[in-house]
Amino acid sequence: MDIYIEKGDEMEDTERDIQTQEEIPDNAEESKKTDISDNTDKPEKSDSKPELNGGRLAYINFIPPDPDSADFWQSDTLSKGSAAKKIIFVILLIAILLLLFSYMTILRHGKGWLGNLISGNKNIEFTLPIADTPQLDDKYINADGSYTASGVAKAALPSVVQIKVYGASPVMPSGQGSGIIISEDGYIVTNAHVVANAKYGISVQLYDKTEYSAELVGSAPQSDIAVIKIHAENLQPAQFADSDLCELGDEVVTIGSPAGYENSVTKGIISGLDRKIRAENSTSAMQCIQIDAAINPGNSGGPLFNMFGQVIGITSSKLVSSDYDNIGFAITINAAKPIIETLMADGIVPERPRVGITYYAVDEQTAERIGAVAGLYVVTIDPECNIAKTDIREGDIITELGGVRVSSEEQVSDALSEYTAGDEITVKFFRPASQDDLSEANGVYYDAEFKLNYDKTSLIPADEQK
Repeated sequence: MDIYIEKGDEMEDTERDIQTQEEIPDNAEESKKTDISDNTDKPEKSDSKPELNGGRLAYINFIPPDPDSADFWQSDTLSKGSAAKKIIFVILLIAILLLLFSYMTILRHGKGWLGNLISGNKNIEFTLPIADTPQLDDKYINADGSYTASGVAKAALPSVVQIKVYGASPVMPSGQGSGIIISEDGYIVTNAHVVANAKYGISVQLYDKTEYSAELVGSAPQSDIAVIKIHAENLQPAQFADSDLCELGDEVVTIGSPAGYENSVTKGIISGLDRKIRAENSTSAMQCIQIDAAINPGNSGGPLFNMFGQVIGITSSKLVSSDYDNIGFAITINAAKPIIETLMADGIVPERPRVGITYYAVDEQTAERIGAVAGLYVVTIDPECNIAKTDIREGDIITELGGVRVSSEEQVSDALSEYTAGDEITVKFFRPASQDDLSEANGVYYDAEFKLNYDKTSLIPADEQK
């Protein structure tokens, strides 16, 4: 059935009613109804679509959702929750990818890879290898399987280098020492004091007389250990052993360049174990092996071998005195190993603080015997360290470090074990009435506070080595 509506007031009323019903439907049921005019009879249902003259009126069929319906709010909540889950998933995925990238980078370049971006790949993660015994011809092997002295030299000489340091002139070396090759691509370990003050550079001579310019990777003066690097490949690194397995009386061999005579070989025995030796101006004692093999200037930084051609120590110090002979020391490879690895990765060993004095340890027994105060008798004070700014002076006796009584090397190491460079430390010291009277009755106790130092004086920028 068709609906016909004439133009006029009825038409205008109808359009207003349609707009009202489209904008504000009372409810879902009423929105289906459309009043066309108050004066027009309601037509019967028809399958044909209603039309308005001009085609402006279409069938009204919009039913908005009921806000009171549970389904309405549930749909909105699920939509927001789904978005949040997607964001969390993306964040987790990015984190996992970053972790995988870092892990793969560490495997390939070492844990110091980020620092290498700045240092130009000079520092790497490195683990000092503990290798098996090298193989030689039978003529170099003793009945017990160890090497003869010539066998040790045969196996180890290609791994030892001569080092020259140019401090006063770029032409003439001002110092020399020895070193140990620890990697095929040119990393070498030596003593820190050997390469200190290298104003004009460092040179390294290999066993085959080939000479290279070297740069300093890192130095730990408090431990007297340094690592340098030459640009070479396919070198023969030394092999290393567990120095804790050494025994008194074991035969040992040293190789170095005393007085400039490269590839000099000396033989001796282990005269003492677990000797605590301090580098100059350091309160940190290193574990050393005492030997009677000849050690002279130029040997420093060279290797101490067992009779299987394996490095068990780094020759470091010689007790120089007209009253003593054949007393030399080598830093045990077990004590040097973590320092070498840290220097390879970071260039410094910041964990170990420096007080800045040299001293004699006056233990309780000695103090009681001579009527003195037990502690650390100060011999020298490094003017570059913070302790020099305090009232402590040479001849005073330091009795406490950080509240811990100290009168031996071991107690000093224990007292400083909880500190790092830059930490404040309180020191108690005793000032005797005179150097001839060290008794407690005639002196005065004082307190001092200062920051612990870290010595970087041996670090030489690469641009200063040219």
